[in-house]
Amino acid sequence: MKKVILSICTILFVALYSCDERDDLRSDIDNLKERVANLEASIEQMNTDINNYQQMVAGVILVMGYNQDELGNYTVELSNGETVNIYSGKADMNDMPLFSINASGNWAYTINGVTTELLFNNQPVNAIPETGAAGITPKMKVDANGFWLISLDNGSTWSKLGNNQIADGTQATSNASSVFSNVIVNEVTGEITFTIRADNSKVTIPIYGQDFYLNIQFEGTATFGLKQMQEFVVKQANVETAVIENQTWGIKLEETKLTVTAPSTNPRGEAYEDVIYIKIFSKEGYCRVVKLPVKLLTTEIDANATTAWTEYLSGDAKNVLLDFSYAGYMRGETAPPDVEMLIAQGYKVYDVTKYGAVPNDGKSDREAFMKVLAEIAGTNNIKQEDAGMTDRYIKENAKAVIYFPEGNYILQDKASQNRRIRMSMGNIVLKGAGKDKTTLEMTVANTSPNPTTEMWNAPVMMEFKHNTGLTELGTITADAPIGSKSVTASVTGVSSGSWVCLVLKNNNEDVINTELSPYRWQDINVQSGGTLNIKSEGIQIYEYHQIEKISGNTITFKEPIMHAINKDWNWKISKFANYENVGIEDLTFKGHSKEKFIHHGSDIDDGGFKLIDFVRLTNSWIRRVNFESVSEAMSITSSANCSAYDIQIGGNRGHASIRSQASSRIFIGKVIENSNGYTLSKGEGEGTLGTYQSNVGQYHACGVSKQSMGAVIWNVKWGDDSCFESHATQPRATLIDCCSGGFMHWRQGGDSAQMPNHMENLTIWNFNATNIQTDTDIDTGGQFIWWDAKGYWWKFLPPIVVGFHGQSLQFNESQMKRSENNNGAVEPLSLYEAQLRNRLGYVPGWLNALK
Repeated sequence: MKKVILSICTILFVALYSCDERDDLRSDIDNLKERVANLEASIEQMNTDINNYQQMVAGVILVMGYNQDELGNYTVELSNGETVNIYSGKADMNDMPLFSINASGNWAYTINGVTTELLFNNQPVNAIPETGAAGITPKMKVDANGFWLISLDNGSTWSKLGNNQIADGTQATSNASSVFSNVIVNEVTGEITFTIRADNSKVTIPIYGQDFYLNIQFEGTATFGLKQMQEFVVKQANVETAVIENQTWGIKLEETKLTVTAPSTNPRGEAYEDVIYIKIFSKEGYCRVVKLPVKLLTTEIDANATTAWTEYLSGDAKNVLLDFSYAGYMRGETAPPDVEMLIAQGYKVYDVTKYGAVPNDGKSDREAFMKVLAEIAGTNNIKQEDAGMTDRYIKENAKAVIYFPEGNYILQDKASQNRRIRMSMGNIVLKGAGKDKTTLEMTVANTSPNPTTEMWNAPVMMEFKHNTGLTELGTITADAPIGSKSVTASVTGVSSGSWVCLVLKNNNEDVINTELSPYRWQDINVQSGGTLNIKSEGIQIYEYHQIEKISGNTITFKEPIMHAINKDWNWKISKFANYENVGIEDLTFKGHSKEKFIHHGSDIDDGGFKLIDFVRLTNSWIRRVNFESVSEAMSITSSANCSAYDIQIGGNRGHASIRSQASSRIFIGKVIENSNGYTLSKGEGEGTLGTYQSNVGQYHACGVSKQSMGAVIWNVKWGDDSCFESHATQPRATLIDCCSGGFMHWRQGGDSAQMPNHMENLTIWNFNATNIQTDTDIDTGGQFIWWDAKGYWWKFLPPIVVGFHGQSLQFNESQMKRSENNNGAVEPLSLYEAQLRNRLGYVPGWLNALK
């Protein structure tokens, strides 16, 4: 019995021992597979780098461009369309063969610090034969047993590298497999020098691609619904041909735009990301690869849209949305021209440093700037106005670019305090070297002529302004519904392309209360001594339009009207004198606003540092601009179809941001307001000061004032102690679109005599609240109200609020025209973008570039 047991035990022991051997074997196989898998991406890069390195040494490829990330890693584009990645930091070599070309022009490889010349049939392998024939390019891989294999005939045959070198892929990394260990860029000589990891040798390559490029003005991944079309702004130079490597997406490349159309079906059945590759070639045959990352959804773009949007699309009788898509420069259809395009059209460049301006010397450059303006205007077109405190320069068609090279320029100091520069000019651009490079500074605050009663009324440092007001042409003689593009009137002196203004001034009590419905003018309380403006002056509407055509007494505009015309209300049509194509870009406006800003604390608080304004302009713009420590960034007043975008407002907190004031269809977009200062409670004076915080924002964020119509405030991020401006005196039809920041009472502004804050059709779409503040004095029952019947201020006609999210807020829905899905963002994410897409059939490139 003992023998049997022993035998059994022995068998069991052998069986267990065999299982252990198989487990070890399986583990070895799994480890080998993992090492090989880890090496695959590294080997691919290694082979690419070997090929590129050989071409560098042979002098047949150039550098097209380069980029360095925040970690110091470089991505270098080569003229064969390939890219080379050079990673910062020391790499663990991990038994990787590192290739180099020795002094004899032969291939060598280094493993674990030992360098061996590569041999084939006991002969060195030439990388660069003296005969000029193509050299041999090694190609590497790892076999199933984990040994390095090398091919010298482009993969037709393979042999083991050296003495059965084993590939250790357990910690394979990109930087370990790279042929290159470092790169140095010499912008002076226009060269890049690569250091070869194996032997620290150097190879220097000329940079060619600075004047050969195709740049797509878009960051991130572009999302498409099925069949959706989008445009992207492109800039290109010296592109001879372009090859688009894509079979499923519709791609059309033109001189200044790339149009992309998504497939009609999604073959994967789920949203997926892809890359559109465009190979561009110079006339010399050099190549660059341009990429556009895209994402394809499984449905068409509006498949999951909120009710308000589907009602708008279908023309449903319950629709509450106006068409805001005509806002901005050229009605949102295209971007303002680049300066290079203007120069090609005959614009002259005036460099202020050629007229005596010296940047960074701490002295005033105002005289040099005024010399430039005087040369543009001519001596007969220079005037002094406003009791000699305004220097005015007049030139309707200036065709000028005033250029401020990199540096700081002082345009107003103590010697020029309270003096205004007025440029009555069209077709003119103020341009810097970049918003982080060129600064126009105001060192001393201007003061109000009535510092206690008109604290906001200090003069602006400079303005573009047409001095001529409206000229009445005639009376509108027929009704026209909201959204119509035509009115009926008998007029002379205007034609296709002319600008006019639809004007309503009517103080009939029935008209006033019709406009105020569901409220009445009697519901508005005015502080002692005040006179209610809407009662004394009546309803005031100024809506600017450009004429498309005139046929008899029918005048057709390029834009729809945003208020219905009642012929019995005595609507007028007036000629609108304006300047067109005024631009400001690529610079910073710097003031010195107080650290302790107090609302209505003094004229210095409210208006001491105002640096730029637009008055009576059309199709004009300000973009890629910073404002630092300003009382107000800018007002766009009595203008139409102007754009302000890609702007940052920082430094010390001030009074206001960017506003549409009595203007039509102004676009204010991608503005970041992150000024720092003290939080402020309700009221005025020192007692309202709270704690000092970063990112409080301007007191009034971007918004509207007076008889603004059709303004779009798009993708603006204002501070946590701020909120949109709605400064009374009858603004109408404002879209606050996909904005974020504080949401609270008392930041909107407006005197009690100028109430309401906003008339009909305030539309707030997909607002993301970062800080909610309610007021227990007026927000009864925990609900945020829109019309305070007891107080002097805070009065809005019923707004439309859709997709309100972020911090939670309960609205008094009885005071709202529409409250929809206010517990999360809705689709479409941007109403302006969706309406523009719906009208044009695509998302225009300039808007895509701002995302």
